[in-house]
Amino acid sequence: MVIQVTETAKKHIESLAGSESAIIRLAYDSEGCGCGVNGLPALWIVSAKETDDVEIQSNHLHFIIHRLQAVFFEEHLYLDSEKNYPSFRLTGDGQLYGQNIRLVDKR
Repeated sequence: MVIQVTETAKKHIESLAGSESAIIRLAYDSEGCGCGVNGLPALWIVSAKETDDVEIQSNHLHFIIHRLQAVFFEEHLYLDSEKNYPSFRLTGDGQLYGQNIRLVDKR
């Protein structure tokens, strides 16, 4: 899996993550959405990789995903944001995953 991050999104993530070393988890958050296949894409700042996590190749930053949640996303993803807007837009080659994805600090 590969995620291409725009320079604007990179700066936005860095401003929210602070100076601490941060890992960005791409998650398929199904909490409160009914069954496990109903969910929303999410971005979480975490401090460590867990056992079942796999790396996501990226041109910027350090991204991970739980190996079982990778099936919910395409192989090539694109992350963007707009200056002075508090959320992110995640797209793939074939679909829009969300245009109002928040970055949540879970450290």
